[in-house]
Amino acid sequence: MNTNAYKKDFSKIGFRMLISTALIIILQLGVQTFALTLFPKWQENVDILFAVTMTPLFVLGYPISFVLMRNKEVPSIEKHHMSAGQLIVSFLICYGLLIIGNLIGLGLTAGISVLKGSPVQNALLNVVSGGSIWVTAIFTVLCAPVFEEILFRKLLCDKVVKYGEGCTIVLSGLIFGLFHMNFNQFFYASFLGCFLAFIYVKTGNIKYTILLHMIVNFFGTVLGGMLFKLDPMKPSTVIISTVYSLCVFAMVIAGIILLIVKRRAMTVKPGEIVIEKGQRFKTVILNAGMMLYCLVFLGIMIWQAFVV
Repeated sequence: MNTNAYKKDFSKIGFRMLISTALIIILQLGVQTFALTLFPKWQENVDILFAVTMTPLFVLGYPISFVLMRNKEVPSIEKHHMSAGQLIVSFLICYGLLIIGNLIGLGLTAGISVLKGSPVQNALLNVVSGGSIWVTAIFTVLCAPVFEEILFRKLLCDKVVKYGEGCTIVLSGLIFGLFHMNFNQFFYASFLGCFLAFIYVKTGNIKYTILLHMIVNFFGTVLGGMLFKLDPMKPSTVIISTVYSLCVFAMVIAGIILLIVKRRAMTVKPGEIVIEKGQRFKTVILNAGMMLYCLVFLGIMIWQAFVV
């Protein structure tokens, strides 16, 4: 087992992901600063401000990341079809993991809020409640799932799957969670990322994870955003909120039960390269590139929670 060679492989992935994300942030801030300097009144419009921030992400940021993360090797992932029933089960599990992760994130940020004496900012909630739900939907339901799944599932998983499906799933979820750069989203993004990576390595087809990601984001941003905008004093809002909450509760319970029932069938296969037990964490995480990626984004998350 050539541990040093494997560590270098994972280190390269960490450095490339760090460079990709840094470029995305620089492009977002650069375009936003330039646009608002030319058109200062845009800052008064939440929808325009959101569009100016997100557009360079998908037009330039992610395409550059795709080039940096492109895989020259042919991935050894077999293609498999998912039935409608399997997609429904997968969605319920996705949604259950999403809500569990969200509750963990909310609990942690609530504790941090008590420690710092002021609330931790929730960027996603601010976007959903502040602007047009349809503008938000274009970026979070249509654009984000496509670009994020290509980068964090297809390109990343294709690079790592030779080391085994288990390693691929955990790394995809961890990197995806850290990419969100805040504790509010880290846990549910990590949980969701792991399960979507499991779907990808088992089907070899990115369209399934894109579809599941779109549906999950639709429930969270579009339906949830519509609920935020209703007048809480109206009786109809109480009824709608109650029905929505009951549906969410039912889907979460169903998702958790399905995950428990099907956990034994959710096996992972070893890869062409087997890293011995006791060496996996050292090889995959304790290398220059991955450690720097984790430390940088963990630092950003701590700064966002305690300082912003």
